[in-house]
Amino acid sequence: MSRPSKRARTAAEGGSTRDILPLATDAYYDIHEREIRIRRTGLNTTASVPTAPFIQKTEEAWIAATSSWAPLDDPEYALDPDGLWYDDILDQDPLKEGQAVKTDDSPKKKRKRSEVSRRPHIVWKRTHRPSYLDEVCRFSGRGDFIAASQCPDCIARKAMTPGIPEYRCVECFLPDLTCRDCCVRRHRMNPLHRIQLTPSQQWSGSHFEPISLKSLGLQIQLNHSSMYCVNPQPCHASMLVLHTNGIHQVSINFCGCDRALPQHTQLLRRRLYPASQRIVKTCATFELLDLLHKFALSTKSSTYDFYNSLEKMTDNTGLRTPKSRYRSLFRMVLQWRHLKLLKWGGRAHDPAGIEATAPGELALQCPSCPHPGINLPDGWEEVPADEGYVVSKALVAPTLIDKKRRYIYMKFVCMDANFRLKNQLVSSYSQDPGFGIGWAYMVPREPYEAFIRSRTNDQDISTCVGFQALAQANTRFSQGLRTTGQGGAFCGRSEMILPLGMGNLQKGERYANMDYVFASSIRGCKLPRVLISYDIACQWFKNLADRMQENWPPDLDLPPSTKLIPAIPKLHEPMHNTPNHEVYSLNLIPGVGLSDLETPERVWSAHNALGNSTKTQGPGSRQDVLDDHFGHWNWQKIIGLGKTLMRRYRNAVADRNIQKEGHRGLTASLDAKQVENWEKMCVDWEQDAFPKKKKNPYETEGAVITEAQAKKELAAEEAKRLKMGGAVLHATSAYAFVVMALEIEESQRRLRRVAKQVESQATTRKEANLTEQRNQLTARIRAWEQLVPIYMPGLLQYQIERQAAGEDVFTVAEHSELIQLWLPSRLPASYRPQVCSNDLPEIEDRLRTAQCHDALRAIRYILKIKTRLIKFKHKNLRGQREGTRSRAVIDRVHEKARVGAEKYRASRTAKLSLIGPGEWEKELQVLRDEDVRGYQDPDRLRKYQGRRGTLEDHQLEAEQSRASSSTMPNETDDFTLFREERTRRDGTGETRRTLSWIWRTGKVVDDPDNATDDILRAEWAKSRARAARAEEEVKLLQEEMRRTYEYLKWKSKEWLSQATRRSVDQALAEAFAAYAQSQSSLYSLLADRFYSTWQSPLEDATEPTPATLSTPPAPLEPSPTNPALTPSPGPSEAVSQPMPTEVRTANDMDTTADEHELSAPGSEGDRGDGEEDEEDEDEDDEDNEREDYVEFGYDDELEEL
Repeated sequence: MSRPSKRARTAAEGGSTRDILPLATDAYYDIHEREIRIRRTGLNTTASVPTAPFIQKTEEAWIAATSSWAPLDDPEYALDPDGLWYDDILDQDPLKEGQAVKTDDSPKKKRKRSEVSRRPHIVWKRTHRPSYLDEVCRFSGRGDFIAASQCPDCIARKAMTPGIPEYRCVECFLPDLTCRDCCVRRHRMNPLHRIQLTPSQQWSGSHFEPISLKSLGLQIQLNHSSMYCVNPQPCHASMLVLHTNGIHQVSINFCGCDRALPQHTQLLRRRLYPASQRIVKTCATFELLDLLHKFALSTKSSTYDFYNSLEKMTDNTGLRTPKSRYRSLFRMVLQWRHLKLLKWGGRAHDPAGIEATAPGELALQCPSCPHPGINLPDGWEEVPADEGYVVSKALVAPTLIDKKRRYIYMKFVCMDANFRLKNQLVSSYSQDPGFGIGWAYMVPREPYEAFIRSRTNDQDISTCVGFQALAQANTRFSQGLRTTGQGGAFCGRSEMILPLGMGNLQKGERYANMDYVFASSIRGCKLPRVLISYDIACQWFKNLADRMQENWPPDLDLPPSTKLIPAIPKLHEPMHNTPNHEVYSLNLIPGVGLSDLETPERVWSAHNALGNSTKTQGPGSRQDVLDDHFGHWNWQKIIGLGKTLMRRYRNAVADRNIQKEGHRGLTASLDAKQVENWEKMCVDWEQDAFPKKKKNPYETEGAVITEAQAKKELAAEEAKRLKMGGAVLHATSAYAFVVMALEIEESQRRLRRVAKQVESQATTRKEANLTEQRNQLTARIRAWEQLVPIYMPGLLQYQIERQAAGEDVFTVAEHSELIQLWLPSRLPASYRPQVCSNDLPEIEDRLRTAQCHDALRAIRYILKIKTRLIKFKHKNLRGQREGTRSRAVIDRVHEKARVGAEKYRASRTAKLSLIGPGEWEKELQVLRDEDVRGYQDPDRLRKYQGRRGTLEDHQLEAEQSRASSSTMPNETDDFTLFREERTRRDGTGETRRTLSWIWRTGKVVDDPDNATDDILRAEWAKSRARAARAEEEVKLLQEEMRRTYEYLKWKSKEWLSQATRRSVDQALAEAFAAYAQSQSSLYSLLADRFYSTWQSPLEDATEPTPATLSTPPAPLEPSPTNPALTPSPGPSEAVSQPMPTEVRTANDMDTTADEHELSAPGSEGDRGDGEEDEEDEDEDDEDNEREDYVEFGYDDELEEL
């Protein structure tokens, strides 16, 4: 007997009871609203406190206003909250360091994932694959309607003679069978569905075949909602309509009665876009054009590939392929892009018409940038004064007038060129002028080209190394191209493309092109400071003032009060020559926060794929396509500002607290007077005008003692000793004796590497060459051994004693590179006075010290060259041949770093044996494999594990077993430098990293204390800069959040004002008003969503629900001078109608904001089968190496290598 239902059981028990608590209506709703808010977002009372209006212009009021709006801040965030972390470390056993510390609140054991979750394909293949295949094949037959013998629609209409069901629609949700007439009747409102026919009345042995609705008799009547016209006009017989499901033959009747409209207008009224206006043969549905537009913006694919897909959807056999309409589709898509751009820009609402569009008006502006009159408060120019770092436009009499916190009103502009977006010399501007060049992101063509033609004789000279951008300005790469690339200007903070910030490059990255692009992008800028980030700013900025005064047209002149600050992006700056380049470092420029300004690399990486489709387009069409894609990029950045700024703010608060605490601890451990002097030195250097001449606090002083200098000093001392009457033991002096030994050791190390290579790739020619080199080395060793009794007279006695003690000291090595030389460093300290001459250990010690410094210098220089080579390869080389050749060059540079490391380790070991431990070890430390890294390499790089999931199960088990039972050595002869590709979590940035000690060593002076002070001063100054930049980043992000909110609210009001500007018929006026309302609502909803996101707690990593989480700032009183400066109302005053159907988030643009992080610009080239000079002799290897260096632009470095 089944159990009774709950209702029956409740009734049997006497019924239910209810307790009613009477509440006032307002109280009930208050409790309900608070309950919902707590349930959604947690108990967060601090975020919902309303703020009071501020209209004063005083300093205190301004700070209070901005502080009350700012997102939540916590000075203890990411720090040790109560000191327990520090106490745990102090109490930890040093011998057990690195072991896991057991705590009482250990996390629960992670639940094991099921096989369906871990490997869904395995489960599907084993369990569901046969049934899926059967159901897919079932649709080839009649399926559930196999028993149908009469048309169901005829039966429903009670027809006298029901038709035979032999037609099926592929697009309808219910794939039942109908007769011919009912199929046509069903699809009067869906004329673009695909129909299938069974050719025989009896299904036995038959199948479905495609058939068009036109052949079934379907007629499409335009301009009449009743689908009937007294005077229909048939369309062209070969009319084709392109839709998302294929290409269709249709029969359309135009209206020919007294209410007739132009044919193309009738088609547009039914969402059919005609390819022509007189005799229409091809149309595309709005749905297709919108899908193609979204698809192209998201994937960067071409219209040609999309049209091929439509053809394959229509017929994938090639038997019934319709006549090609690719050119018509390409033409319609270009027009569709342009119309969408005009619609988004509000040009349909302007009574002046489309032709009145101003330059750059259709571009999307950065909401987080400062816009006077829009998102800046009243009196922002009156912020109290303080001195800071700026550069005047004239560069003749730089001013030092700055404002305290005025850096939050600075504009960040990044510039760079891209050589992937080429354009071949096809068509012309006369045939393809474009629809709106200069209305969005591309600069106006005529004035731009006129300016470039006036500067054809300019010579762009570089005095800095590694500038391929300037080196390739006049090369063969421009042959056959109208455009060799694209120059761009971007917002360095939001990574948006600036209006009128894109220009074509006719012949490389010349100053004239970049000057015009830069001036055009900041035209009309009213801000007092503009920071310019450019990878060759050290060259481009030098004579900028002269070029501005002599060459720039008047319409590009900047206001005299605008101050320009040059900078080099963080990733590019270390690759330049280090002397005097700190002035361009973003780590040291006040006011820039933690900006890396590598924006161009992120923008180009997302648009490089466009080069495949735009390379062969006409000049005008190409620029229209680029404008469209640039607008899509900007829109994605705008709708992603909520998450982006909050993520940056959370990280910035943590960085600020950590850096400030670290700098405070470092400062407290130093002498206060010394810190005061260093602080003054830093301030003086920051306030110095460009170019800076004050003492640089970030450089260490002193002279590097190289091996050549040590040899020169020893030779001079030997000459002085002989001049004073010293004894001459031999024609070869003691200094020369040690030098000969060190040279032999160097030859032995080289020969060991050659022998190892020959062993792995043995050939007769290489083996013969190796034998010859060994014989030559043996002869040199024998000649040196003849001098040993002179300068080490007690060596033979020592060897006999050690042999008698059981040590094998007379064994002859098999090969010459394995012979050990007897030098003072090989002897115990107690035997050296008896074995060696008096000054021999001191001579070797001095030479070993110089060897260490030379080796470190060589390693540093090699790492810098390798970094530049990798960047050049990633940016300019593609393909197997070029990738293999460039990789071969990098490998040889890599090998030289190994040589330097091996030399340093041998020299340091010898020095340690000579003089023992001491203060010198602080400078010449133990060189581990992880210490050999470049500027951008992380402090500690995790062992590369490979891509997750690529190992087989048995390989994964073996790898885990091997990892648990083995350790990695710290010093190896065949170590590898860090891989070229590094992930974001490797800690490659200047903000959080610590330089390897090899970059902080190498400056040697007579007084070690002074050298230590120089290094310590530089490290303290860098720590001070890091703390200051981290503090600035928090302030910048707070201000950017406020500006973004104000800009979106202003944009919402701006769209509302567009609703009734034009006088048109009632239907069109309603459409204009509806679109303006939808756009206004969109910007208001974005502002409210962003505000609720920014008011969430720092610890909350997830985005809160867009409910009324908190109350935005209360509106200010309207300003009598400029009412537009008043803040917008909060979410409670937002438009309450539902999201419209024709708004940018739902239809015109994608709703998900992709985060484009800096990643490696390319991957390693294919290695191929081997290097081209694999079988050559050493002389040929050196020649090929020289040719490779010259080819890649590093012939100057070859001499120092």
